[in-house]
Amino acid sequence: MKKFLLLTFALSLTFLAQAQGALEDFAGQLTGGEVSFKYSFEVQGDVPVKGSGTAVLKGNAFHIFGNGLEIWCDGKTRWTIDRGSREAYIETVETESVDYLANPATLLGALTRAFQINSVSDVTLSGKKLQAFNLTPSIDDTGLKSVMLYMDGSTPSRVAITVEDGTKTLFRLSDYAVKEKSDAVFSFDIASLGSDFVVTDLR
Repeated sequence: MKKFLLLTFALSLTFLAQAQGALEDFAGQLTGGEVSFKYSFEVQGDVPVKGSGTAVLKGNAFHIFGNGLEIWCDGKTRWTIDRGSREAYIETVETESVDYLANPATLLGALTRAFQINSVSDVTLSGKKLQAFNLTPSIDDTGLKSVMLYMDGSTPSRVAITVEDGTKTLFRLSDYAVKEKSDAVFSFDIASLGSDFVVTDLR
């Protein structure tokens, strides 16, 4: 029995090491090139909130278009543009305190540094066989309770995020693509907006 338990434990460590390697390969895509995808999301609760959009990420920079908002971030400054209400907000990105909820690039890129793997399992969702990574923060003040990352081979398919108050949000990703050379622009020219925009500079 002891030999069986030791063998099981050893196999578990090997599987987790392989899983860690898969996550490192995935996180490396964000620093080594430009990643783009479409997404839809649903915040689960008494009144579900749904939405969709597109995202382009590279390192700590990203831009996201969805639900009537444009969010641009070059890693130092974040611009949020609401063309419907003709409003814009400019904020400084705090490098000392990482906001994983506001910066999806940082969240995905930090999976191997700021999260630990609790378990890895094979699941079938919507007829697809996926590998599910159950992750929890290994550092303080992330604002997150847990993250479930579902991989279709080497491609992320879903991300389920639970924040500290128990609220769960499920993201479904599609059209995931990686470009070795990035030609995307992540900064925003606030002067390009019309004079009827109300610009709030919070820096």
